[in-house]
Amino acid sequence: MSLRAHLGGLLPDYMVPSAFVRLEALPLTMNGKLDRKALPVPDDDAYARRAYEAPLAGIWAELLGVERVGRHDNFFELGGHSLLAVRLLVRLTEALAVDLPLAILFAKPTLAELARESSISLITQEFDSHQLQKLLSSRSLK
Repeated sequence: MSLRAHLGGLLPDYMVPSAFVRLEALPLTMNGKLDRKALPVPDDDAYARRAYEAPLAGIWAELLGVERVGRHDNFFELGGHSLLAVRLLVRLTEALAVDLPLAILFAKPTLAELARESSISLITQEFDSHQLQKLLSSRSLK
């Protein structure tokens, strides 16, 4: 069970942290108190991608008959198989208007990976290659 899922079962949603960072020890001030300024900034992978992960987790839970799905849970380890994989991709297309090939689910079977692929697919469906290049070049200028 993931830490987020465990805390989600114990705490209200608003109290579950949006990011987790593994530390060997908490940084302390000279007085022995937590030095919040010395805490590391979470990298991008530490955050849940709620825009796609939450709806995707709901679909997974319903199809697989499980109560909770963590962002690092594997579809096939939770009981998924090829027929459920096809149903998952159909539901994904209906719910999020994302069209993914079945091979993507087999190559990237965790919730976080599939959510990332869904967002990439949606972006590439919305923009042609010229528009994407323009967006990427304007972003790198900032």
